[in-house]
Amino acid sequence: MGTWLLPVGDLTPDQNRAVQMKPDQNRVVFGVAGSGKTQVLIHRASYLAQTYNVPPNKFRVLVFTNVIKEYIKSGIRFLELPEETVSTFDHWCRLIYEREVSQRLPWSGKMIDFKEIRNKVWGLLKTKPSLQKTHDFILVDEGQDLSPQVFETLTMASRHVTVFADRMQQIYNDGAGEDQILARMGIKKENATLLGAYRSSPYVAQLASYFIFDDTRRKQYLSQIGPKQMTRELPLCYIAKSHDEEIDHMAEVIKQRQLMNQRIGIIVPQTKQVFGFATALSERGVKVEKAAPPKKPGMKAEYDFDNDLPKIATYHSAKGLTFDSVLLPKITTNAFFNVNEPGLRQRMIFVGIARATQWVYLSTIKGQESSEYSLLKEAAARQHLTIQDGKAQPVQTNTTQQGDDFDAPF
Repeated sequence: MGTWLLPVGDLTPDQNRAVQMKPDQNRVVFGVAGSGKTQVLIHRASYLAQTYNVPPNKFRVLVFTNVIKEYIKSGIRFLELPEETVSTFDHWCRLIYEREVSQRLPWSGKMIDFKEIRNKVWGLLKTKPSLQKTHDFILVDEGQDLSPQVFETLTMASRHVTVFADRMQQIYNDGAGEDQILARMGIKKENATLLGAYRSSPYVAQLASYFIFDDTRRKQYLSQIGPKQMTRELPLCYIAKSHDEEIDHMAEVIKQRQLMNQRIGIIVPQTKQVFGFATALSERGVKVEKAAPPKKPGMKAEYDFDNDLPKIATYHSAKGLTFDSVLLPKITTNAFFNVNEPGLRQRMIFVGIARATQWVYLSTIKGQESSEYSLLKEAAARQHLTIQDGKAQPVQTNTTQQGDDFDAPF
């Protein structure tokens, strides 16, 4: 199956322009899901390092989560860049803290107090000129997940910073908004770079748009989706009669998609469900890889994006990842039991759907449907989704050709 990273020659003209932006000022690249932000980021890292002869100790690629870190590392390796140049922002701060403050880290309960570490590093950069501009460039993926203070920290630490972000994928409470990112980096809004979407099937984008409640943003999102693929499949929602039936059906779907040589992602609301579904699928002859933190400190995390195994992750961990087909089981009230912030479940499901380039499969259990199921019924009524009810039916998908009309749902 090979790497998920596109050759630089396969990038669109807009993407190539973003790769080759001069590092004469800080840059922000805003792009909707499917615009190829991570692809551009990796090729930009290679371009800047080679064009300006930047040694590995003088640049960094920083992200929020360990899963996207491993994902980007797999692309970095393909371009023969050192993978140690990729880390989470918190780990980068930790190294500075240990070097400049103390080897003894602050703790809050049973967890390292990264908030205190971040604040200390910010203060050090403010007051110690010797720590400023020690990097030639820093690139940041999924910038909307990081707090506003982060961008001030980075602009003090590096001669150049490029941030890639998408406000519609913001599912963390402390994440920065577009205006906050621009203000902290000293960039005017008109100087930000915008990327249109190229990755997702129009049918995937249609379904995702039902989970954008702001009319302006929804129209903006749909306006950037173009008909790129020769064949398109309507997304499918399966209504199972029980938890076991839900997993049985999902296992058959995965086996079919593997025969199509597809990269498959399975996305669930809670970390414990990552391990539960992985075990249940294994019992049904489907081996998956858990894109999740290790169960115990010191254990190696269980993900490797260089292999072709289906990956299972939470919505939060899956941000920034890309798969051919994405499966979203457990669209049930109980599965989202601790997600109480208004609109957060909708944004999470949007993020999950938008991980797919070709096809999306969702499932729920009859009588346990979450409130978001009403949006799926609306999509089905507009023929943007197939709902399949009952056991022992064959897996069905509706495929149409490129000449068919692409109707916006709103």
